[in-house]
Amino acid sequence: MRDAIPGLTITRPGGTAMDVVVNRRKGEVSWWRVDNLHPVTDLDGAAERITAFMGESAPSNRARLRP
Repeated sequence: MRDAIPGLTITRPGGTAMDVVVNRRKGEVSWWRVDNLHPVTDLDGAAERITAFMGESAPSNRARLRP
């Protein structure tokens, strides 16, 4: 990631990477897509949402979610 954007890359089992970015100007943590946002004032809550997102979008779970 660029030095100008604080964040980290999380590698999921299976090698898929997801970027988590902190936007200090907007006061948000974002991941994967723009609609996954959480306020930086609640980092514990952001961590819980990111963990849940990773579990829901894992390859083994995607197959079960399809009709």
